[in-house]
Amino acid sequence: MKKFLPVLALVACAFGFLFLSYWLTIQLEGEEARRWMAEAWAGFREFLLANGFWLFVAIAVLPAFICPVAPLLTLAGLWGGQQGVWLACGYSALAVIMNLSWTYWLAAGPGRKLIEWLLTRTKYEVPQPDKDNELAWALIMRFTPGVPFIFTNYALGLIRMPFWRYFLVSSPVLVVTAGGYVLAFAGIFSGDWAYAWMGISVIVALAVAARMVTSKGTKADSVQEEGVVETDA
Repeated sequence: MKKFLPVLALVACAFGFLFLSYWLTIQLEGEEARRWMAEAWAGFREFLLANGFWLFVAIAVLPAFICPVAPLLTLAGLWGGQQGVWLACGYSALAVIMNLSWTYWLAAGPGRKLIEWLLTRTKYEVPQPDKDNELAWALIMRFTPGVPFIFTNYALGLIRMPFWRYFLVSSPVLVVTAGGYVLAFAGIFSGDWAYAWMGISVIVALAVAARMVTSKGTKADSVQEEGVVETDA
């Protein structure tokens, strides 16, 4: 895991800078900025609900710019309650697949070059993890609650995990997660509790799977570190 720390730290710093910029804007402009943002979101929300194509384009594009995907999936659920729940699930799945694909190549190409340039004056370099660790930590990062999926897209792209391995690990997790949220919100907004409970069940099952994967990965990492210490001794 230590090999991943420089990459994770740099990605986290980029996220932190954007959130800090937002916080400073609110602090400097006060209530007027907060009101402007609320009005802008309300207008954007109405536009997306009236234009389903742009709603799913937004899911495919905006998370790359640190826009939280949960509000967009909420709108997809609301749209699905009116236009068709399974249609919304299918479009959402396609959107997240498009997002995880193009953001990987963004990170693996220009993003990687930028990070390598930033690290030239430090003792760190972009890691080249072995296949076992790479796959294990890809699963752990995907399943860890609270980690934005775009954060993982960028981190795995930066280390240039082979795309087919990245895709096979990432797409099922993100497609099922997006589907669960869309089903849950569509059921809640439309009053069809069968969809709501189906979506909630998917989300709970993913949370249980996440706990199992992260727990197993942490134990394996601890055993590996103990083995290294004993070997050095």
